[in-house]
Amino acid sequence: MAIGGIGLFEDVMPEDYLELSNGVIVKNLSELVDALGKMDKNDFELHVTKSRNDFAEWILEAYNDEKLTRKLLGAIDKEKNLRILKDVVKNTESKKVNRINMPKNKKSILKNLEGIDGGM
Repeated sequence: MAIGGIGLFEDVMPEDYLELSNGVIVKNLSELVDALGKMDKNDFELHVTKSRNDFAEWILEAYNDEKLTRKLLGAIDKEKNLRILKDVVKNTESKKVNRINMPKNKKSILKNLEGIDGGM
């Protein structure tokens, strides 16, 4: 979960949707990964240059995730941006799978911890 914000796979508020140069509207990280994978080079270069990264800015503004934002700011090519985002998706999904397969007592302990400190 993002620091003090919503989870990276939850839809952001409508006023925080990201409108891409090709007209695609992005509501969450999964949709950004899909859109980025389909995006052509010219559209990508309208969003990412040496001096700015619209995707990093959106993640910071919409999700308040500074760590992911810093990673993306260092990536100026499409493949690296996509790899970083896919890694986040993959790592988050593997954590979900691990939690699903946990014995019940560990799940309840984690649930209690999440309630105490707002998540892990």
